[in-house]
Amino acid sequence: VGSGSSKLVYKARWLQPHASTADVAILRIRGSGDTASRQALEQEVKTWHQLGRHRSLLGLLAVTVEPSSGDYCLVTEYACQGSLERTLRSFAEEEETVGELVQLEVARQICDGMEQLSLHEVVHRELAARSVLVWSLQGQDHLGVRVKVADYGRWIMGSRGDGVSRVGSESSAGSRAGRARWMAPESLLRHRYSEKSDVWAFGVTLWEVWTYGKVPYWAITDDELVDPRLWTGSD
Repeated sequence: VGSGSSKLVYKARWLQPHASTADVAILRIRGSGDTASRQALEQEVKTWHQLGRHRSLLGLLAVTVEPSSGDYCLVTEYACQGSLERTLRSFAEEEETVGELVQLEVARQICDGMEQLSLHEVVHRELAARSVLVWSLQGQDHLGVRVKVADYGRWIMGSRGDGVSRVGSESSAGSRAGRARWMAPESLLRHRYSEKSDVWAFGVTLWEVWTYGKVPYWAITDDELVDPRLWTGSD
């Protein structure tokens, strides 16, 4: 159902003896069979378990290995409506109004998931409408809203002693291509990430919700031209 430079995503059926079946997503992590990748992934899975099952976070169901390649595969919950970004844009394309109570409930559930990450000192770093998955979202039914925060698989645990989690640096400018529009100034300038930079990204995500999935600074096609505007606060 999807692919990227480092992963393939499949839709599958979860079969359990004496229990109902369910749709699941299988994330196959390409090139994860080597020792370094395996150790990093095992740490991520450990952190996932520490977070526990939470109503507003994508749940991990199982971990397995693809026999021929040795690639790790993560079995997660499956979101039938896809990403929040895609859902919001479909409302815009169909000229369907999303009620304010629905928007507020989406915001509340995203905040709920991010609070759980913060309580466990986990920094998301890539929060955006594209990293929120949708199980149920109708334009005027705020009671039926069900979304979950996903794509927090590159978290790094750290001490809060200096107010900023130990997150290291990006390997190159290209590694953050397309993400600058959601990044806090300190992340752009000093490669620093914390719960505070996640709060910044949360604000940008809310902007996406209220604009039906528009891209921040949509009139600027070059990401490098976006950076100075973020540093200076200009529009």
